[in-house]
Amino acid sequence: MMETTKLASAYSRIISGNSNIWEAFPEEKKVCEFSEPLCNSVIKVRNYYIARPYNFLMSLDQWSSITNKIELLTAIRFGMEWDTNNLPEGYLSDPAFHTQMYIKFHNYLMKNVMREAPKIVAEFQKAVFKARFLTTFTIDEVKDIPYLNTQDQLKSALIKAKKLQNQIDKINIVDATRDMFLIQNNKGPITINKNMFIDVFKQDFNPNMIQILKSQGLYLGDPVNVMYKKINNP
Repeated sequence: MMETTKLASAYSRIISGNSNIWEAFPEEKKVCEFSEPLCNSVIKVRNYYIARPYNFLMSLDQWSSITNKIELLTAIRFGMEWDTNNLPEGYLSDPAFHTQMYIKFHNYLMKNVMREAPKIVAEFQKAVFKARFLTTFTIDEVKDIPYLNTQDQLKSALIKAKKLQNQIDKINIVDATRDMFLIQNNKGPITINKNMFIDVFKQDFNPNMIQILKSQGLYLGDPVNVMYKKINNP
């Protein structure tokens, strides 16, 4: 666990040199606009477009730590809705921007878990989402991750990438109902929250951005597990 004394100032608008985010910077992906059959590159190359989905600047290890399938799949869908190629220059290097994105995801997730489990499972199982999901976590691209220096590291990364790909096939109404309840009970994301932000960026949420989001009614507080950690690790 990172000690508070080692964290950068929460007001910093430059990502800490102690952060490893440059290894997890969003990369361009070939994303399918339609369903899987129409995205066969032999049939129609035009059905693809190049995007850089937002990924919370989380590493493969951090993505693999997400045990709640609804949170995982919702995070991927959220990221697909934000093509970072379209962001103004410098945004991805600004912790205040990422503070806003983590809070946006919190609200996005809570809105989705209020829906009925069968509806959200059906949506995740649609061919179009499956095609986009698989292009976002393509195993071949794992082999090009720069910090994988040994065969053991590569093997471990491939296993984790495959595990992520398998999540969508395992989602069912029973699991979805349980996972949605856990998120509702936690009043927010279980993994992709302030705790993850601190782990990724080595600093807390930007206070100025939090004040802006509060004034807009977009920041309503942290999830229960974040508050619990704060109380027990002041």
